[in-house]
Amino acid sequence: MQLNAEDGGNRQYIMVQLPEMTYLLDNNGTKVPNKGGESAYNSGYMSIDQMSRERIKRASKRIQEEAGLALPEHFDGGFKHYYAVAPEQPTLNDIESFDIESGLFVDNSGQLVNLLESGFDDMIQPFSSEGLKVKGNASGVDTIVTTWLVTDGYKMDVQAESLDIAGYKAAYIEQHRLYLVLPEWNAEQTKTLLNLIGTNQLSLQTIVLYGYSFNLESVRELEIGLRQLDSRVNLIKRY
Repeated sequence: MQLNAEDGGNRQYIMVQLPEMTYLLDNNGTKVPNKGGESAYNSGYMSIDQMSRERIKRASKRIQEEAGLALPEHFDGGFKHYYAVAPEQPTLNDIESFDIESGLFVDNSGQLVNLLESGFDDMIQPFSSEGLKVKGNASGVDTIVTTWLVTDGYKMDVQAESLDIAGYKAAYIEQHRLYLVLPEWNAEQTKTLLNLIGTNQLSLQTIVLYGYSFNLESVRELEIGLRQLDSRVNLIKRY
């Protein structure tokens, strides 16, 4: 970060730190600072990686203050922190009750119902920082898109561009992949998207949609429209 501030470079780094705890549990299950960890523990750091993140923040602040007006406009003094966590059990239960063939949920009586009638939570918010009970301000869409990026082999520093399709917010990746996660996709958005692709205003190879957010009619309409285009665009449904 210091060198980037000095010469306007774009160096990147990855820091790795094991989450070594600063405390032990005694026979009563009470947290007790371990040897050498008293100062960190008393300052509120429960693990070494928490200290590492704080050091980056402080270093960044100092570097920017020292550079002042000479700081390059594109200077990046931040970092991303990722958690790998499993969904809550209620969310897993909702996922298991979803019938891919019909696009509906199976309620307690065994009947097929749509999401709004099922009594289940929506299938996006449970994947937010709040829903997963981790620190941060990631929305459910952020989590889903980030997970898909990793699944699809992208590097962790790839930025998803927000693309407006007739009022619908989609994630556009490196000018060839489109992620559709939000609900309420309609015929107007299908028409707009097909027109953008057909008139070469949008370069696209693959569309990935979040199956829980789309009804079968919308998916079929999009599939039919894509098949009629001169250029081939793959459509992938994920659940």
